[in-house]
Amino acid sequence: MPILVWNGARSACPEPGRTAGAPGRPTFGAAALAGVVAASFALAPANLGAQNKPAPPRTEDVLKKTLERAKWSEEQNLSGRYTFTQRGTLDELDSKENVKRHEVRVSYVSPIDGEPYARLIQKDGKPLSEKEVRVEQERERKFRQRQAERKRKKEQGEKDDAEIELNEELVGKYRFDLTGREAVNGRPAFVMSFQPRSSDLPVKRKLDRLLNKVAGRVWIDEQDYEIVRVDLHLAENVSAWGGMLASVRKFLLRVEQTKVDESAWLPSSIDAYIDGRILIKSLHLRIRQENSEFHKLAVHNGGE
Repeated sequence: MPILVWNGARSACPEPGRTAGAPGRPTFGAAALAGVVAASFALAPANLGAQNKPAPPRTEDVLKKTLERAKWSEEQNLSGRYTFTQRGTLDELDSKENVKRHEVRVSYVSPIDGEPYARLIQKDGKPLSEKEVRVEQERERKFRQRQAERKRKKEQGEKDDAEIELNEELVGKYRFDLTGREAVNGRPAFVMSFQPRSSDLPVKRKLDRLLNKVAGRVWIDEQDYEIVRVDLHLAENVSAWGGMLASVRKFLLRVEQTKVDESAWLPSSIDAYIDGRILIKSLHLRIRQENSEFHKLAVHNGGE
């Protein structure tokens, strides 16, 4: 699952998780929050052709192929090879869910050092003021600084505490229930519900406080083994320092991806709802991002 950011965001070997004749190569970049997948088929009633139907795939097999696809996508860094337009809306709500403040932002997303970066170009239908331009320039400077730090950590074999990687460790946090198959944007997908495996999962970094408490559903494209939709929510409240530093009472997130060409899937929409508190400041927001006008860069050099 792409990471939610409010304007923050082959070789000749066969592609992992792909069978002969299956088109498309998936990707799921740094926003990959829900790393849990599985599938099931409902067998049809016995008939003349039933014995010729292939056996339903095992949960662990679908999961393995999805993890392989995620690893391959990360290695290819397909999310860093495209530009697109992002339209974001933010509603600040009161205790009765009434909108206190409404903001609309339009950004142009392009890679910096191989990572997508959203440059704000319009706010509430107007060009940026001189002050806002300076703020954006400072934000980009800090982004480049963080990228340099991430690169340093990667070269030294260190992990980024803020990064969510779709891997066995993340998947191991949850229990899975197979619920069937559904069509997503006209393509068949496996559907899986998930919940924390335990109420006492280990906390190795700050982000685990949230990841250890989420539950929801994941849709996996049957052909490409790509995550096409994630719906998640908090199974219970999350707090830091016993609730003195921060607390989150309610958190809802939906991420959808679209196949932009034969080689890449990219986030097309993100919807989030947050109700909580940081120190003494209330945090009650509704956020939506829509991405469109995807264009592949002619030459990928890891830069802008």
